[in-house]
Amino acid sequence: MRSENEQQNPLDSPEYRDLRLINEVDESPEVDQRQLSSKMGIALGLTNVLLRNLVQKGYVRVSKASWKRRLYNLTPEGLAHKLRLTTGYISRVLDHYQNVRHTLREQMEGLDVNEESRIAVCGVNEFAELVYLGLKEFGIGEIAFYSKGKGVGERFLGVPVEDVTTIKIEDYDKVVIAELYESDALNQILLDQGVPEYKVVTFFAAKPSKNWGHES
Repeated sequence: MRSENEQQNPLDSPEYRDLRLINEVDESPEVDQRQLSSKMGIALGLTNVLLRNLVQKGYVRVSKASWKRRLYNLTPEGLAHKLRLTTGYISRVLDHYQNVRHTLREQMEGLDVNEESRIAVCGVNEFAELVYLGLKEFGIGEIAFYSKGKGVGERFLGVPVEDVTTIKIEDYDKVVIAELYESDALNQILLDQGVPEYKVVTFFAAKPSKNWGHES
């Protein structure tokens, strides 16, 4: 069984926070604590505590550039610690990625599609990439991307992104919503466009989707 630390999002872990702080210091030795606080999106007091801990552990050296400006430099121990944090972060991200992909595949197994199916994916983000890879694993070749603003007119995974309001539902067997936080808004746009409810698929819904199988 995984520990609570292994189950958490790697982007929320204390190790990732330390890695971000070390990277900022390494890239900009002249940065001050207020700038670090702003860049990392954390309180100034917490920034001070985290930076002080790195100094006390011997990972960061503080020197005075002038009477009111300090420089922060990584020590050899700090560079080694950065490497350890980076390696651990990559390992946790890959583990997290595999867990999400496995869960997504389990949900896709109930989707009534085959190699001849034509799928429209609404979303251009990391989750949409996972959906795309999952559909490819099922042998689906015809996949189009739509968005309600972001990325429209550009290419995503080599595929042109079109505005969701221009979707022609007769061209697709299913419309997959690949947005975790804006699924309701996208679902409403699709319904307003005349997309039949049975063709719209939403993953990780609070209630099981009614739209996995054939039209009722």
